[in-house]
Amino acid sequence: MDAGVRLAQQIEAMSQMLAEVEPASLRTSYLADPSAGNPVLQGSTATALVPRWNERPSGLWVPASSQEPAPIDLTAVFLTPEEIFGFRLTSGYTESQLQRLPLEGVLRFCAMVLNALAVPGASVASVDHGFVDLVFNEPVRSRVLNLLQDKTRRLLVPQAFMLLARMAMETSPDALPPEVMEEGDVVGALFALTQTMGVFPDSGPTIIGDRPGTLGRELIANQHFNHNWSVAGFLARYARRWLQLPTEHQGEPGVVDLSQAYRDSTGVQFESLAAVAGYLWMVTTSGRFVIEPGELAVLNIPTEQVEAALALISTDLPGMREAVRSQLPAHRTEWSFDPFQQWPVLRLSEDRLLILDPRHLLNRAFGWLPMWDIKFPPPGHTKPAGHRKLAARAESTLRHLSEVYVSEVLHKITGDEGTTRRVYDDAELRVAFTAQGQRIADAAIDYPGTWIVIEVTTSQLRREAVTAVPGESQIEDIDKLLEELDQIDATIAALRRDEAALTGTSAIADRRYLPLLVLPEGFPVNPVTLTVIRERARARGLFQAPDTDPVEIVDIEELEMIEGIQEESGPSMLDILRSKQSGSLRNAAVRDHIFHVMRLHPNRPVRQSDLLEAALKPLADALPRPPQGQSRRENG
Repeated sequence: MDAGVRLAQQIEAMSQMLAEVEPASLRTSYLADPSAGNPVLQGSTATALVPRWNERPSGLWVPASSQEPAPIDLTAVFLTPEEIFGFRLTSGYTESQLQRLPLEGVLRFCAMVLNALAVPGASVASVDHGFVDLVFNEPVRSRVLNLLQDKTRRLLVPQAFMLLARMAMETSPDALPPEVMEEGDVVGALFALTQTMGVFPDSGPTIIGDRPGTLGRELIANQHFNHNWSVAGFLARYARRWLQLPTEHQGEPGVVDLSQAYRDSTGVQFESLAAVAGYLWMVTTSGRFVIEPGELAVLNIPTEQVEAALALISTDLPGMREAVRSQLPAHRTEWSFDPFQQWPVLRLSEDRLLILDPRHLLNRAFGWLPMWDIKFPPPGHTKPAGHRKLAARAESTLRHLSEVYVSEVLHKITGDEGTTRRVYDDAELRVAFTAQGQRIADAAIDYPGTWIVIEVTTSQLRREAVTAVPGESQIEDIDKLLEELDQIDATIAALRRDEAALTGTSAIADRRYLPLLVLPEGFPVNPVTLTVIRERARARGLFQAPDTDPVEIVDIEELEMIEGIQEESGPSMLDILRSKQSGSLRNAAVRDHIFHVMRLHPNRPVRQSDLLEAALKPLADALPRPPQGQSRRENG
């Protein structure tokens, strides 16, 4: 076949491929651009609407544009002064402006935004846009709004407002001196901070192994500071751990009544603290962050109890100045806000109260921090006899009951009720595996073909670790978690040897094991921390058998998300964890996989409704009752 005939055949083949199925009348009715990046449908000159497809591991073909997110896609980047104003602000601009701004005015400015961001269900984008309309004129206003069209950009950064408040405590006067004719620029002072936030001479290694490095240390502190709990879930867990479980487990060795321990150690009724803090938080949800003088008098609580509760969670501005200035320089980083977390309520002039950040208020009264009051009673209160032992037993009780609560959630997740048996707690594991020196995990869940082996620890990162203080604190805290992982590994080995000792039936072939570490108080899971933990576990020889999956880490809220998914007949916990390990966010937190890869938005578990009511009962009982026949809502 000569070259001319071969060329004619090739042309005919191309013609059939491009236009064989296309009506001749259609070919002249439009223009086609068969250029690179604009593929056409076979047999036609029509441009394909979906140019490329990718095959997922499941075999499903999806448009290439619907790629699963990578961890970096979950990050947001704040705008810099150069982007906002068109130029960089001078070095020292924040300090120079704060010297010409009254302290209370700066605090009100910070509280305005921090409270708006903390309102349940608030849209960060809406708060950003509202701030733009409030403080910027043209052409800056339009420039910023255009930049915010990129959904990965942010204008308002909570860390910057906390840093501004901390710096104002050190720099701003109580009132402007007479010689100052013009107040400083609080907006510029705020955004000048972003020029230096997170900037370090040496960011450390960019490839993460078994140590986080400088950059990893900052990521851990950033994620810890910006982590937001569901308020409803947070209050529900408070009701169960602090109020209900101590009563249900009274009489057990080592368990104490936490409410009684709090009252004995502080002189404050636990219900009074809940009512006062609950009222202050309720006010912030309506958009107010300053409580007027005498407003708390509406509560049906003795005045001395209101004042005693306030004394625990508040301080005046001179007291906060002293607390901020007394922080050790070596422990002061861009994430160090301990005084504001200990005293989230600030006493202003004329007996007004200011809530700087409602998140700190909730954690101070309904999280772990009430234990701080038990361990360190207020100076004016006489410690009860045997106080040190009482405080130790109270902390041990809260840790134990936190583990009990996790067990309850696991049983709810698996539907382990009646004759169905899937969750084995540590008591059953200890009975089954009695070898001397055998280490036992807290629970094991029997799924078809797979055991999820679980250890629960209430250990929390130390202040040095969560505030990115240079040193070994983060590695030391992670190494403590490895001791918990060792218990999981030992339990997996016991199950592998003799599963029937626990279940009473022979093990099926090809069993797999998935280690799961539960930290009820939270842990910043990200590609850095998960890589470091897995690498350090590998160095210890943990979870290296071919039948064992990589370790996963969850907090209690993620478990409750899975509980909510189960109530909606969604995928099982095993399915969720397995799909995460093969997904694009395999090294991120479980919640990120649920939200951004599985695209699930679970409702809170049904049982939390009653718990939320129990948590708010002290406030409901303290609020004045509306006139008979008139609802409280009608009464305003």
